Amino acid sequence: MKKTLSNKDFVYEMISTKRTLADYPDRISDSMIVYEPSSLPFGGTYKGYNAYEQFYPKVREFYDFSKFELLNVYADDNSVFAIIKAGVAKVNESILLCEHFAFSEVGKLIEVRLFIHDFDKKPVHLLIGKQQAIPGERH
Repeated sequence: MKKTLSNKDFVYEMISTKRTLADYPDRISDSMIVYEPSSLPFGGTYKGYNAYEQFYPKVREFYDFSKFELLNVYADDNSVFAIIKAGVAKVNESILLCEHFAFSEVGKLIEVRLFIHDFDKKPVHLLIGKQQAIPGERH
């Protein structure tokens, strides 16, 4: 139970204070994997902290952190889920995100996976101006 609270508290603090993983080097596993949806400009799979450092500046450009709202954090054992309403920079829109954080038995972050949950809005690639078509969708 104590470990669950510690992981949950860590995620809550990091997101609510708009910090980055770089601010918590002792909580990151050397083999951490980050999965970002392919619909985002920085979408892909990133293995290791060095890969995270290379794509994260694109994350800071994409989101408007002045319109970033942590709605809730849920935890169970080594998994923490954060529900976030995130402003998108350069447009007057926001998207609803669920971010899953998986921790090792010793409390190191081993995986981060982002999910986008705005099914009632435009697809993200249209929101940010990408011209990539979704199969079956007409423009």
